[in-house]
Amino acid sequence: MKVFRRVVYWIVVLAVVSATFWFAYMPRSGEDVVEDKVVPVEVEEVAAGSITETIELTGWIRASQVVDVTSKVAGRIESLRAVSDTGNSVAVEEGLIVRKGQQLAVIDHQVYLAQLAAAQASVRARQVELADAEREKKRILALYESGSITEQNRDRAITAADLAAASLSLAKANLELAQISLRESTIVSPIDGIVTAKHIDEGNMVALGQRIVAVADMKTVKIVAAVAERYGSRVAVGMPVRIRVDAFENREFEAQVYSVHPALDEHTHTMQVEIRLGNDESLLKPGMFARVTLITNRKDAVVVVPRDIVLGGKIDKHYVYVIEDGAARKRFVEIGVVEGARCEVTDGLQAGERLVVNGMNYLADGMNVEVVRIEDIR
Repeated sequence: MKVFRRVVYWIVVLAVVSATFWFAYMPRSGEDVVEDKVVPVEVEEVAAGSITETIELTGWIRASQVVDVTSKVAGRIESLRAVSDTGNSVAVEEGLIVRKGQQLAVIDHQVYLAQLAAAQASVRARQVELADAEREKKRILALYESGSITEQNRDRAITAADLAAASLSLAKANLELAQISLRESTIVSPIDGIVTAKHIDEGNMVALGQRIVAVADMKTVKIVAAVAERYGSRVAVGMPVRIRVDAFENREFEAQVYSVHPALDEHTHTMQVEIRLGNDESLLKPGMFARVTLITNRKDAVVVVPRDIVLGGKIDKHYVYVIEDGAARKRFVEIGVVEGARCEVTDGLQAGERLVVNGMNYLADGMNVEVVRIEDIR
């Protein structure tokens, strides 16, 4: 009995549902079979604007100049302190700002002072020898003119004077070398910059050519980025560049292409581009990751539309929808420069036309539309 009642219940339910669909969707007398569908859309007026053609690259920020300050003489580091013009000194450590010619370190002078004294004494001795040789040569030449001595004696006196002059020249050269060694035992910064590395501590022995500190010029930084071969013809020196770094997400730095390498890397088939920019605020640090946008072209007073409203393009041509007399009209367009979420329309649209920017995915050519605000659609 229960089974019978259940069957009757479901038959009644199905009958009610069928009747509902029948009366709701079957055409009534005097009416069209299908009512015209009206699609709500959001519309914007086509306007002229500016757009840029860009190439996106990545690179690492580097100091424009890094110098390893090395020792030109050997010895013990007596002092590793930067000395100012007023005589004040501060320990040389990473991060210290220095200027060109500022004293950074001193190597024990004792050996070089002794070498200088020996060279000075040698010069004085050679000067005395030369003076004696010149006097003797003058006397011999006078005797030769009077016929008192032979030509061989004259030649001997001239040669002795020449040798004394050569010895003096050699002594002066040794004196100059001793002066250079003494001067080079005081290490100075070759550029204005910041100490980025210290390779040795005070009191240690240093060998000829050994690194002491590294100094980097941070007033200007550079980025070296690789450009794909297909973009090579579009990159040129002086091209404007926009740069972003993670440390300053809301800030954009402007620069220019400083140089373009004349040859491609044979392994990666990319072209090296160097970008330089001022760093007066010292915000950019070597090692920072940089996102680089090369601006290869700029167009003004052209039709620019949102990229996501342009449909098609894979099989058929690109197209958009415009509103004419309350209906959507499919309009085929030609796309030019693409910049992020925007693109240039080179043909098919005119400034002032009403362009569908929301709801276009539900449209067909000639379909009636209702223009609403995006808030109304939601």
